Amino acid sequence: MAKCLTSTLMTFHSPHTTDQLKEVLKVANKYAIPLWTFSRGKNLGYGGPAPRVNGSVALDLHRMNKVIEVNDEFHYAVVEPGVTFIDLYNYCVEHKKKVWPSTASLGWGSVMGNTLDRGMGFGAHFVHHQNIAGLEVMLADGDLVRTGQFGITNSPSAFLSKFTFGPSIEGLFLQSNMGVVTKLSMWLQPQPEAYMLCTFSMPEFEDLEVIVDAFGEMRRNNTINSLVWFSSLVETLCISGRRSDYWKGEGAIPDWRLEELKKETGYGHWYARWGLYGPRRVVQAQFEEIKAVMSKKAPTGGITGALYDSEGGVVAADVPIEHGGMFVGYPQMWSLPLISWPIPRDNVGGKPAHGDYAPIIPSKGKLLLEWMKDSKPLCEAAGVELMADFFMMERHVVLMNMFTWDQTDVTQKEKMEKLYYGLHELAKKSGYGMYRAHVNHMGEFLRMRG
Repeated sequence: MAKCLTSTLMTFHSPHTTDQLKEVLKVANKYAIPLWTFSRGKNLGYGGPAPRVNGSVALDLHRMNKVIEVNDEFHYAVVEPGVTFIDLYNYCVEHKKKVWPSTASLGWGSVMGNTLDRGMGFGAHFVHHQNIAGLEVMLADGDLVRTGQFGITNSPSAFLSKFTFGPSIEGLFLQSNMGVVTKLSMWLQPQPEAYMLCTFSMPEFEDLEVIVDAFGEMRRNNTINSLVWFSSLVETLCISGRRSDYWKGEGAIPDWRLEELKKETGYGHWYARWGLYGPRRVVQAQFEEIKAVMSKKAPTGGITGALYDSEGGVVAADVPIEHGGMFVGYPQMWSLPLISWPIPRDNVGGKPAHGDYAPIIPSKGKLLLEWMKDSKPLCEAAGVELMADFFMMERHVVLMNMFTWDQTDVTQKEKMEKLYYGLHELAKKSGYGMYRAHVNHMGEFLRMRG
């Protein structure tokens, strides 16, 4: 019997169809085997495909990889779990679809996996889970459930409305283990007539307060109706180099050296990027209004805008990578070099690793600056810089305290663990909940709930 069970699980642990998935669940129920489900297993900073529960069988859904539909009249896509951001983009290009899918910073990940874990992208539809309009879910007993209008047979509104009569249950399947999602619909951005990549930089650490308040107000009054992404000086540097390129000493780069690097590179201490999308006159008017607001509220800052337009719609691949990339839905692997930041170029044996602590903080400059001031010494005590960026919504930001280390160095690993828990205590003191967490730490955040 044991041999038969092993054979069955080996055959179906990576199902290709919902019928095969149902058979996997049947065997798991019969023998009380815990399943650990993942789409592509690329969410490495949060645990990747590694099971949290001992004795689990990995349920790998990457073979369920069909793009079922991309509709460019109503601008949505329907995908299976194994479809990556790169796959979806390539499908849209191949079939000449007039849409721009939102993409995460690393294009190799699953569209569905990222969305169900409340991941984000960079365009106007960047909060992926808020753009779900129908799920198909297989429950533990093998039953299939469809949510919203998708649950109505042959409904022409299946992916056009989030809601139907009765309760909405999509949230049950976000960051949960209550079912296996087999199909996901996501609204996409129409290919715009005009697109502008905008940047705003500020020179000083303390400038964070004023720019957060200014941009937060423009997000709430809809002057800017897409993501504003803020990054720190160190995170800007780490994409194009390693610590040893800028600092030969021990530990974190000291403040005096960061001041020198600002002068050498021309970077500010804080850097904001966002896209404007729509008819050319609307985009131009938005940019003029943003310039006027920032010249008044943050006169020491610098603003840029690179405009691209076409009567037939801007083609994402035609926008130079420095102005497009994720902001036009063009998936890349641009941020992957970040993890090599702590590895000296002459360190042949080093192996990079990364993680983050990601609190949800009100979009208020004073609170963001307080967090940076309080978390900076914790980072430096662990031998790393304040490598921070954050994603601005209308009323809150999702902040990412990144940290990278050499995973072959036991001492560094211990310091990173201490840093993680130090940031957690800081968040608890302020009452800040967590955006998402590594699987090893999920219990810590559940215990924060009263």
